[in-house]
Amino acid sequence: MPEDHEKLVADALRAQATSTGAHPHVPVRRTRPSLGAGWVLLLAVLLGLAAGTVVAVMTLR
Repeated sequence: MPEDHEKLVADALRAQATSTGAHPHVPVRRTRPSLGAGWVLLLAVLLGLAAGTVVAVMTLR
């Protein structure tokens, strides 16, 4: 009896794998990542450069 169940499941999976047209392939548009992280990183770098410049000017005086 278990062999009949295994054969039934195997046949069902095989039929599902070979069937076509049930779900047509639809290309997925990839969304661009948000620029929020990039802007934060750029702002952090610019603030670091500005702070370094202020410290350098204060040190040289």
